Amino acid sequence: MKKMHTLALSIARAKLKGTPYKLNYAVTYRCNSRCRICNTWKRYVISPEKQKEELSLPEIDSIFREVDLSWLSLTGGEPFLREDLAAIALTAEKHNPHLQMLSIPTNGSLPDTIFKTAELLLEEMKIPNFLITISLDGGEELHDQLRGVKGLWKKARETYYLLKSIEDDRFEVFLEFTISKFNAGHLKNALDSFGVADYSHVVVTAAHSSYFYASEQTDLHEASSLLQAHEYLSLQNFSTPESVIPYIYGRLLEKRFKKIPFSLQCVSGRSSFFLDPYGFLYPCISWDEPLGKVKETSLRELLRGKKTRSLIEKIKKGDCPRCWTPCEAYQTILENFPLALAAALLK
Repeated sequence: MKKMHTLALSIARAKLKGTPYKLNYAVTYRCNSRCRICNTWKRYVISPEKQKEELSLPEIDSIFREVDLSWLSLTGGEPFLREDLAAIALTAEKHNPHLQMLSIPTNGSLPDTIFKTAELLLEEMKIPNFLITISLDGGEELHDQLRGVKGLWKKARETYYLLKSIEDDRFEVFLEFTISKFNAGHLKNALDSFGVADYSHVVVTAAHSSYFYASEQTDLHEASSLLQAHEYLSLQNFSTPESVIPYIYGRLLEKRFKKIPFSLQCVSGRSSFFLDPYGFLYPCISWDEPLGKVKETSLRELLRGKKTRSLIEKIKKGDCPRCWTPCEAYQTILENFPLALAAALLK
């Protein structure tokens, strides 16, 4: 990204005003993967009628009128299954003049749809930083096995190279590798078989249980996960300013796997929030503690409410899931940068 300074300035502005700057919004729980470490896809298999309760575009429009975001992540499920995804992003931009970052994760299963949506957004919107991350769990056989859909690796690869062909300095495509015991030792092979020559556009996360993933698995990691995190760091040169945050995240992820404590004040519930497809607001993607429903109480009121203040105090005390996922960790690193960098560099 060539304009990341605009995001930093917008975040600083929000902090001075004391307002939240990031929203993780799951636009749908529909998903065409059948992932081993995530059960989001099961929601509509079990209760297909729930899909009708997802927020409509007019409802979404009213929500974005009540915030002034710097950073918006449109997630899912598989967000590109929502036919009005581009309209949602454009609605957010219309009401949020300081919006500087739009990020969309995807499993890459819909190459043409994803490519056309990206081109449309770049044509219609003025947001200076737009990125799409494509999930990659291993080489072709392992990726399809872990994602539960044969042929998904080929579609993800097609999506990756279609997006790589876009020539616009506002846009970048990344691969995201989810570390778990199920793909131990497969990181470099996955990247090489995918045809990745430049590792600078690869990020990692760690498999974890959360309300968001409808998962309570507790046996996702073994000693191999630490080796995987170490391998990721050894592949990168982290030579650009925007690579510093992924570097710190990776180093602190190593410490998490080693059970070495580090003290960073999580900013979820103050600087960032999670909105589910039905309009329930949460402090983060990991904690099943709803602050309320935007269909019943305005978003502005929820953000200032007594329950929000109470949960923020719990988060400050560490009385929460204490996750370490990029959705929540990146902004925590940004706001605690000197401490985070020192923790990352210390052995």
